[in-house]
Amino acid sequence: MKKIILALPVLLGVVAMPSHTLAHTMFTNYLLNDTLDFQSTYSTDEAAKNAEVYVYAPDDLEEPWLETRTDEEGRFSFLPDTSIPGDWEVQIIDEGHGEVIIVPVTEEGVDFDNISHEFKQDLHYSSTPMSPLQSFLITAGVAGLWFAVLRKN
Repeated sequence: MKKIILALPVLLGVVAMPSHTLAHTMFTNYLLNDTLDFQSTYSTDEAAKNAEVYVYAPDDLEEPWLETRTDEEGRFSFLPDTSIPGDWEVQIIDEGHGEVIIVPVTEEGVDFDNISHEFKQDLHYSSTPMSPLQSFLITAGVAGLWFAVLRKN
């Protein structure tokens, strides 16, 4: 019976440990027409559908100036108020993923050439590939710990 109980975590470790951990990152492209147009997608080419969007004016970073959602293609648009110059913050959030875009605005309008992305990493995913050796070491560690607990009982 103890062999079966010991084999269970080993088997689960081998079967459940992927060679690459799941990961996808959000990317947002933007274009200035009559409005500032954004489109957010994931590294898997899937649109960030219905993602939450919060736009903060430079004079109030606590209360959103605009709250909206992306459409089915991950798109949304807005035009900052040029009477409030400074760095506007655009947050796009979807299921634990997110991106922050800083949109500088002057009295003349959007300073398109200086729009920047703030790096925001998804902490619950890893994009580093896991080698078979790493998978084996993790499985062996889990099995060894399981075995030590069973020996004490």
